[in-house]
Amino acid sequence: MVQVVLHDKMAVAEHTPEDRRCLRSKRLLRAAFAQLIDERGLDGFSIRDLTQKADLNRGTFYAHYKDKDDLLRCFESEIFDDLQVIGRKVQDTTLQELALSVAAGTPLPVSIELFDRLREHGVLLRALLGPKGDATFQAQLRDVVCTRIVTAVLYTKYRENPSPLVQYYVSYYAAAHLGLIQRWLERDMAESSEEMARILMTVMFLKPGDPIDLTGGAL
Repeated sequence: MVQVVLHDKMAVAEHTPEDRRCLRSKRLLRAAFAQLIDERGLDGFSIRDLTQKADLNRGTFYAHYKDKDDLLRCFESEIFDDLQVIGRKVQDTTLQELALSVAAGTPLPVSIELFDRLREHGVLLRALLGPKGDATFQAQLRDVVCTRIVTAVLYTKYRENPSPLVQYYVSYYAAAHLGLIQRWLERDMAESSEEMARILMTVMFLKPGDPIDLTGGAL
């Protein structure tokens, strides 16, 4: 048994440097990919341009990805995998939890967690959601995250049997929430996650004529 344990430890140690090199390569490609999207748009650069910007050889790229579309799908999937976890937590939020949060003047912890996750992907998200980014990804982000945020504040009867008006209501506010996220990314995520969670909560419950500040109303 001792030999097995020692063998396993040696195997882990043997693969650790390779794993680190792999992670480093992916980080470099991710940063270069975001920068080139900002500069030239998704269709404006080649794999050669990408690897030169990342200071990597093309063999390193092809060791991980088939082509540029595969790279894009992988990066977007990583973002969605992270955000879908938050989306499910948002969807599981009860109206009672939401009401208590509003009454206490504090944002929901899951809202703060949402902006924490968005910040982790911030540079690439800003590029993908920008004018030269991926319109399909933008629509998916709206549906996966923003729609769930809006749906979470609806009564059960509206969630389960949405009328056309309810569907328009959800679509309207989901698009508005996506716009809020995009604006935050454009501002280089200047506000903290907690500040953004408070802003989101305030915007959701702001009524016509209410003061537009974080000290007015419930928050």
